[in-house]
Amino acid sequence: MRVRVPALVAVLSLLPLVGGCQVGPAAPGPAEFRAGPPPWDAPRDAVSYIDKAGFERLPLDFSGPAPYTLKIAVTVGGKSVQVPPGIGVDRRRAEQAAVHTHAADGTVYVEAKTTAERPTLKQFFELWGVRYDGKCLGDACGGVTVLVNGQPAAWDTPLQRDVKIQVTAKDGPRP
Repeated sequence: MRVRVPALVAVLSLLPLVGGCQVGPAAPGPAEFRAGPPPWDAPRDAVSYIDKAGFERLPLDFSGPAPYTLKIAVTVGGKSVQVPPGIGVDRRRAEQAAVHTHAADGTVYVEAKTTAERPTLKQFFELWGVRYDGKCLGDACGGVTVLVNGQPAAWDTPLQRDVKIQVTAKDGPRP
């Protein structure tokens, strides 16, 4: 294909006008933790939450050496709270955390790079962008209890293979 020099010069002269356009997604916003009542959607711009939770950003098609699942159920003030799809997933940048959700059924996928990685419940709530500190969940600060397979557990319990974690927060005074 032959390109005439004047036409090429004309096209190249337009480059400074479009050079300021950003290619790809915008820079992520900061991870902001919600301290209000549910429902809580998954963050759309998840990479800042992935970073805040201390996870490496992995490609969407990544599957670690020993992937596994677990179930998480959340109740606030006696009402069930949906665990939404897309926690730990940033589709705009085609990245995900080793811990993430695909559906609204409470199934959490753990696909870490190594079997030595031990993600925690605290990190899961950081990925979700929901205030969780063992005393409060969102705006419910009347006490938080955690059960793993029906047995009491620490608020920052590890996310283990094939368990069911129940997180219950009582309504209480808002800080």
